[in-house]
Amino acid sequence: MTLMPRNARPYAPWSRALALLVAAVAAATALAGAASEAVRPASSTAEPASRPASAPASQPAVGFDPDRYLAHVRYLASDELGGREPGSAGIELAAEYIARQFERFGLRPGGADGTYFQSFDVRRGKKLIDGEASLVVDGLDGTWAVRKDWIPLPYTLPQGAEAPLAFAGYGIDAPEFEWNDYEGFDATGKALLIFRYEPASGEPDARFGGKTPSRHAMFRRKARTAARAGAQCLLIVDPPLRKGDDTLFPWQPEATDQTFEMPMIHVSRALADALVRRGGLPPLAELQRKLDDERKPLSADLKGLTLKLKLGVVPNQIATRNVVGLLPGDGGTDETIVVGGHYDHLGTRPAPQIGGDPIIYNGADDNASGTAGVLELARVLGAAGGLRRNVVFIAFSAEEMGLLGSEHWVENPTVPLDTVMAMFNFDMIGRLEGKQLTLYGRNTAEEFAGLLDAAATSAGVEFRVARGVPGMSDHAPFHRQRIPVLFAFTGVHKEYHQPEDDWERIDAPGAVRVLEMFAAIIRSVANMTSGPTFSTAAAEEPIDMPDKKPAVEETRPEGPPDGGTGEPPPGQPATRPAGGPESRPSDDAEPRRPSRPSVRLGIVPDMAGGAEPGVIVQGVMEGSPAKAGGMQEGDRIVRIGAHRITDIYSYMDALRDFKAGDVVDVVVVRAKAEVTLKVTLEAAGPRRSSE
Repeated sequence: MTLMPRNARPYAPWSRALALLVAAVAAATALAGAASEAVRPASSTAEPASRPASAPASQPAVGFDPDRYLAHVRYLASDELGGREPGSAGIELAAEYIARQFERFGLRPGGADGTYFQSFDVRRGKKLIDGEASLVVDGLDGTWAVRKDWIPLPYTLPQGAEAPLAFAGYGIDAPEFEWNDYEGFDATGKALLIFRYEPASGEPDARFGGKTPSRHAMFRRKARTAARAGAQCLLIVDPPLRKGDDTLFPWQPEATDQTFEMPMIHVSRALADALVRRGGLPPLAELQRKLDDERKPLSADLKGLTLKLKLGVVPNQIATRNVVGLLPGDGGTDETIVVGGHYDHLGTRPAPQIGGDPIIYNGADDNASGTAGVLELARVLGAAGGLRRNVVFIAFSAEEMGLLGSEHWVENPTVPLDTVMAMFNFDMIGRLEGKQLTLYGRNTAEEFAGLLDAAATSAGVEFRVARGVPGMSDHAPFHRQRIPVLFAFTGVHKEYHQPEDDWERIDAPGAVRVLEMFAAIIRSVANMTSGPTFSTAAAEEPIDMPDKKPAVEETRPEGPPDGGTGEPPPGQPATRPAGGPESRPSDDAEPRRPSRPSVRLGIVPDMAGGAEPGVIVQGVMEGSPAKAGGMQEGDRIVRIGAHRITDIYSYMDALRDFKAGDVVDVVVVRAKAEVTLKVTLEAAGPRRSSE
């Protein structure tokens, strides 16, 4: 599942899973819009060398078996698959395995061009192409190499810059601490060289310049301050008198999901010192000493110097696949039932210490347990046959990045979407352990209540009906299309999104009872001559959110300003190893998960983002401030008040600056033109199914 804030992405602080529902928008999911591509059909004979001897094979018996179920989980959650991250070799092994099982169970290929696969691309952060990166300074001789003399920050806006250079101290405007590097200085249109961190105060406990940095030291705050001052880009250098070497900030793939308000690069002290000296200012160390001691602004133009910067940063596109199998009905109707669950997880992280072993997030419960359930339902229902309606079984990819696989299927269905009568979603069903099963969606169809009670009694399953339809897992895109859904979930646990989520903790007998219950429900729905009848009742209920989980996590207070201990962002593990040089923490990096805003617009944002900066409006809630202000589906939000919106993170960050009742200008791009809307913000309040 994707439990982020259900506040905020995936790289779930990236972990690598992005995951993303927005805390203020529980139904937020992302749409990946690539067309399906033809891929090689799964072989009916070849088995990968990685396939364990215990992997189940087809047999005629009609019935669920805990050992069969657990064998699927053991393989999918094995170290060999490396955590099944989209774009990895491990998730491709998982996809091939699922396709072979579908074939063995007699399912027809349900993907593109006669295969079991539906391919699509997802955007995950940014990538740095060294060969396309260049930094030239007119007025200063020298060659400056990327990764040696400078490097883009992972948070950079991915666009180049050409602008006159200036020095702007620490780039801080903090009136509460009587510090303003922009006082009496015009930064408009300039590339600003600034010191990293904040001026040392000499007092370890000081709120500004002490041992624990304030929020003014953070990259996001510096970018916002510079943008409001009219600057074009930032060059950031480590203060020469500060302890530590002059190592450039690492290009962290897991941090590239966030984009700040302008191009930002980290430069070496040698390059920065050459700039200030050539520009007519004292040496870098003298500038720092004077700023720290006298605490007065020293901002000034670097005369005769112009920056020409090409970042070499582009969107990072990853190819991945849904796996789709079709169990045909009796041929009397084209009506279809969808049975699905996601098979991706968070992948593998760097070792916490140099020379250590990488850490694999195997995701046994999340969601090898649900994938194994889909496979066993395919086997049992396929062997029994006798269904009136077709049943499409789907293992979705990229759920942890924001429900991207299910969104893609709904936007590019392999059967006509208007023939889909119901969707059953299995996400984290492996930890029943004597507890009640949690069910979402009973009130999405008038007929579900009776079916649930009868099937649960027969299977010996106790369940509780949770209110609402949260947007945290792969049922959500179907529900938004007015398709009845049921979502089975055995609950969050301390191993959720942790390396300890391993197959040994799975309650296979409990999962089998859940599958017996749902097999009866699916048979009943597949044999209906009409219905189930969609109901809006669940969408009107407040959502009973789990303590954490599926595709989104509950919001928590904003983490400390030292990016090393903050909470992870959407879709990420709750903790992240410090890692090697490419993932070391810093005391000015972005906290891993922001706090939930106290106000709302009432939209469903596209969590995947697009090719252009901003947040695409995937849906506008009825009765919401956005609806009243004239916002439309497809609008791209680029500014809220004075805040430039580059991605879902800056969107959330902007809303945190406002209170209920504030009337703000929201600038959107619609039909290639900017439109300014007046929106009166309202309190976020309790989550509802569509938010």
